[in-house]
Parts: sequence; structure tokens; C-alpha cells
Amino acid sequence: MKILTIHADYLEFTAKKKAFKQAEEGVTKDTEKIKECLVIFTAVEKGDEKNLEAVMKKYLQEVKNISSQLQTNNIVVYPYAHLSNDLSSPKVAEQFLKDAQLKLGEIGFTVSRAPFGWYKSFTVACKGHPLSELSRSFGPEEETKLKREFTDEPFVWHDEELSQQQKLSFSTALIAAKAVKLLFSSAQVAGMDFYQDEAYVDIAQATIRKEDFSRIEKKMREIIRQDTQFTEGKDLNSWQQKIRNDIGEDKLSYSFDDISVIPTYFKPFVQSASAVKAFKVLKTGSAYWKGNQNNKQLTRLNVMGFASEENLNTYLKEQEAARERSHIKIGKDQNLFVVSDLVGPGLPLLAPKGMILRKEIIDYLWQLHKHRGYQQVWTPHIAKQELYKTSGHWDKFGDDLFHVQGKTDKFVIKPMNCPHHMQIFDSFSLSYRDMPVRFFEPATIYRDEKSGQLHGLSRVRSITQDDGHLFCRVSQIEQEVRTIANIINQFFTTLKMEDYWVSLSVRGEDKSQYLGGDDVWEKAESALENAAKAENLPFKKIKGEAAFYGPKLDFMFKDALGREWQLSTIQCDFNMPARFKLSFMNEKSEKEQPVVIHRAICGSIERFMSLLIEHFAGKFPLWLSPVQVKIITVTDRSNDFAYDLAKQLRQHDIRVEVDDRSETMGRKIRDAQLAKANYILTIGDKELENKTLAVRSRDGEQEFGVSVEDLVKKVVKERDDKTI
Repeated sequence: MKILTIHADYLEFTAKKKAFKQAEEGVTKDTEKIKECLVIFTAVEKGDEKNLEAVMKKYLQEVKNISSQLQTNNIVVYPYAHLSNDLSSPKVAEQFLKDAQLKLGEIGFTVSRAPFGWYKSFTVACKGHPLSELSRSFGPEEETKLKREFTDEPFVWHDEELSQQQKLSFSTALIAAKAVKLLFSSAQVAGMDFYQDEAYVDIAQATIRKEDFSRIEKKMREIIRQDTQFTEGKDLNSWQQKIRNDIGEDKLSYSFDDISVIPTYFKPFVQSASAVKAFKVLKTGSAYWKGNQNNKQLTRLNVMGFASEENLNTYLKEQEAARERSHIKIGKDQNLFVVSDLVGPGLPLLAPKGMILRKEIIDYLWQLHKHRGYQQVWTPHIAKQELYKTSGHWDKFGDDLFHVQGKTDKFVIKPMNCPHHMQIFDSFSLSYRDMPVRFFEPATIYRDEKSGQLHGLSRVRSITQDDGHLFCRVSQIEQEVRTIANIINQFFTTLKMEDYWVSLSVRGEDKSQYLGGDDVWEKAESALENAAKAENLPFKKIKGEAAFYGPKLDFMFKDALGREWQLSTIQCDFNMPARFKLSFMNEKSEKEQPVVIHRAICGSIERFMSLLIEHFAGKFPLWLSPVQVKIITVTDRSNDFAYDLAKQLRQHDIRVEVDDRSETMGRKIRDAQLAKANYILTIGDKELENKTLAVRSRDGEQEFGVSVEDLVKKVVKERDDKTI
């Protein structure tokens, strides 16, 4: 529960229009004005649902305490969603506020209530004394539990319409569910959705194994031949009814023979089963209902459906290619990283070669920043709980926080670096002449991601952010954003990762949902757009997608397999400086609040490494490659020359390995090729006699009689030029 209370000379508000279909009914659009009142701006949160009675008790007590201090009896309960990022369901919140109005009236207050779920304009005249504004945050429990609490993830309605290919796969998932029901009569359909391109269906009361796939696919072919239609829905089972409760009673349900479902998409099915000309049952696994491990475990079946056999075959070939360039497979083949059961899931260990890759990325990032006014900082991995309560991350990350109990204090393993950077800025006495202030820190943060979502380096619990925070004036936003965009462009152009677009996220129509005045927002949004134009970014302006604390630019990249990832981001923030009361002295010797710009180039270094491994399929450009040169000896007579050569190359910071094993030349060369070494040097009697080299490139080109000096020049130039 979050509340902001304001002692006001008056509050005036007008309901404009519904914010969503389940908004409170019977609301008039008349302007209401309440004089001499205590306004309780209220956000009911998801965590409050654990014990609404306890939260209500605290809510009433807080109102009584504050009203007693202010000696006021006139209360206005005002729904204010943007106080929190973790809101309860609208149904619960509306009822809570209605109950609060009733109970406050019962204990002697005069109570008014603003309508729930409506866009509203309001004017509040705040009284000018220290108690005029008070904020509170509380929940159903007084003490922080160190044990993780698992909560339900509600089903969410998706406004976007599915593509024809997605509709084919989604329809195939329901056909698969029907086949399962024919084979396992007790089976019931629970949720349906997508995991990347794959459609899936969660099934209760049926255990499906890989050996069942052939039987399921046989039944699916029979069903498709019957050309069953996808029609308007009939009676829903209990699972589907719970989904309807989450997404709204007005959403359409569909039937396929005797199975009825309520999907979270608009018209997600093809007309009939015969539209699916080819399909594949891909895998089975388990999932908890609503992602909560305290709930029933379901069987998840992943499928794909296509309009032709040719499309299916193309997909299967692409999947095989994807498996070959999987960062997990390549990581194992090239000894880049290790996942240890003893260390724990989602906590990968970088082996020496993986560490080389990571260090080269971070070093290049610093090279792009160090001459642009950035300063490196360092922050510890834990902090007191109060830091994250002040920053708002305590509520934002909730169950994802790791807690540490010290001898006296309670700590949190940091989920974000920005609160620490705020403290560094706040420790100095700065003036407008010092602005902007720019901090750079690639630092590891920790979030307790669900174990079922962890995957190699792409989804981990130890996340290294190439983090940066700028503190500047509103007038400086555009230039700072241009500088960051230029760094992003240079970084990804170097890596030939240029398939991206940029989302310019700005405010929606209801401006009351966003923190900060119109003038600041308009300047910030204009600055981001002007910078995007000046840097020729392929951007789209998307209304309503801004964070409540400021507009942002998100860079959406496609990887080698066509999947889209958000990597870089530039975010303006008016909220964090206000929370930490940051300021600098302006030209008038008055305190001025800075704007914070959060920026990341790679996002998560671990995830970026996974994309980079797959982007290059393990064939890294020389400057990134863990093994740049591999020296292979033909006989033992070549060993001394080989090791002396390796020593010479290392003096030029060239990464080199020597293979002097008693293996065949064919085996040694194959192993060097599998290791994706950029250059393979073969040392035989001829090379030993002439003190020259036989050089084979990774692409298979060979050159004989190469001098050591020429090889060094070639490798150093390719490395320093960051040639791809």
C-alpha cells in the first residue's frame, strides 16, 4: 500500500473518461470541489491482497494519525495508480477504496471519494506548512520475510493482433490439446500463449512424455482431416473462468469441438483446423499455474503450425542451424563458461576464455566513454534496505530481491546500481559549472529470477550491467542523448550488428499518470526526438510507453536467429532525483534539481555475450577472439621454436596457444578449427630450417614462407582496427 496525503485548501477534480472497461460505473462528469480537506492519494498493491484486512487496519490508523496532527475531519479518498509499479487487480482496488470510504465514515470522518478507473483532471491547493505533504508505504506484514514469497502472475490481455503464422501455431496448440484429451480423458486445458515463436498450451491432469509425441501427432492429423471449426465459445472450465476473471468478462471465448478457451488475444485462431497443413510437437515440460510454485503443476506442450510442408521443413532447418550456433553449445565447445549445480542455477562461471571475451567488451565500452567526460566509479554489492526503500526498488522488485541479515542491520544484494550512484552525486557540493556529471560502472547486480526461466548466459541471476548515469540540466539533455546515441551506433557498427529500430517512448493522454510538470516533459521528449533525428536513428514514437518517471529511447536489436532483444536504453528520470532530494547550485545561487539519464549500451553483459556468441557462431573477430593464434608442431623437433614463437607473439599482446600433442596433423588442425582460432601456424622441419611460418586463416586460405615480423604486423593491425 502506498499513500500520499496532502492537506489542502481545496481539491477540485473532474472525471473525463474511463481508463479501462472495468472502471467504476455510475460516475458523473460533474466537477467536484472539496474545501479544507485531507486528500489521501492511494495505490493498492498486489502484495496487499495477501491480507487486505491487515492493510485496511493500517490504512485507517495512518489516516487517523495524520488527521489528528492536522486537526482536520474532512477526508478525500483519491485513487492514484502511478504511486506504484505493482498494482493490485482493479476489482480488488476498487472494493478496497469503497470499503475505506465506508469505514472512515463509520469512525466519524466526512468522506468523499474520487471515481476509480477514470482519467481525471484535478487541481489541489496545498497548505503551506511542513505537515502539508506526507507519504507512507506499508503492507500486510510489519517485518521483512527472508524467505521468498511466491505470488500469482495474473493473465494479461494483449491488444496487438497476431500474424497469420502466429494464428496457425496458436490454433495448432489447441488442436494438440484436443488430441491429448482424446488420449487422456481427464485432461483439461489451462493457459495458452507463446514462448518466442512457439505456441504452447498448459494442460492439467495429464502427464505427457516425449514418447507420447507420435501418438499425439497421429491424433492431430485425424482431427485436422475432420476440418473442425473454431467457433464462439461455450461453457468454460474452472481454469478458463479464472483467466476470464483476470482479463475481463467482456473478452471473447472460443470453442474447438468440446474444448472451450478464453485466449488473451483478439481473434487468435484460424477459421478451421484444415488451415494447418503441417505441424510439429516440439517439446514438453512443466509449468506452475500463474507462475506460482505454490500452485498446481501443469504439463506444457510446445508446438508450431504451418500453412505448408515446405514452411515446416524450412523452420526445422532453421532450428537445426540455431542449435548449432547456440551459445550454450559453443560455450561448452570453446570452454567459455560453466554452469555448476553446486554454485547454483543462473550463476554462470566464466572460464579464462570467456573472461577474455567479457573483458574485451568492457574495455571497448570504456574506450568509447573515457574521452567523453565519463568517470569510473565502484559500488559495493550490498546495501541497507533503506536505500532501496527510498529509491522505490524495494517495491518494484519485491520477491526478486535477495536479502542478507547482518549482525545488526538488514541488507539487500543490489538489484540496481542507480541508487548507489545517487549517493555518490549527493556527497559533493556541485554547481551548474560542474554539470553534466557522468558516471560509468560495469557492475554486477542480482535478482532472484524464476528457475524455469534461467538459460545459459541469456537469463541469469547475476547480471552485469554496463551501467552509466548522467546528472544534467534539462537544457543539456539533447546533447547528452546525442553523445550516448553516437556511442551506441559506433559500438554496434564495429560489431556489424546494425539490424535495429528505436522506440521513442513518450507520455500517453492521461498525463496525471506521470511524474513531473508539462514543461519538463515536453522539453525532455523534444530533446530525445531531436537527438534521434540528429543521429539518424530509425525511431518510432510510441505514446503511452514512457516510464512514469520520464521518456526513454529503447534500442531493439534482432539477433542472428531473427529474435528481437532490447539491448541499449536511454532513459530520462525526474523521479530518482526527487526521491533522493538531489540538487546543485545554479547561476542564481539557488538549489536546482538535476535530471538523471540512465544509459546502458549492452544492457546485460551476460546476455549480450550470449547474443555475440550466436551472432558470430563462435567465429569471433580477432580483437574479441580468446585464441587468436594456434601454433601446431609437426614433430617434437619443432617444439622449442614453437614456444619461442609463442613468447614473441605474447610480447605484442597476441593471444596464442601451442599444440604439441602426439596426435596426427589432421586431428590437430581439426581441433584448432573447432576452437575457431583466427590463424593456425604449422611448424615443420622446413619452417624450423627457414625460420618462417606456414599460415592458415580460419577461412582456409594458406600462405607459406611468412616471416614472424610480417605475421605480427598483420595480426596487430587486424586487432587494433577491430576488423570484422
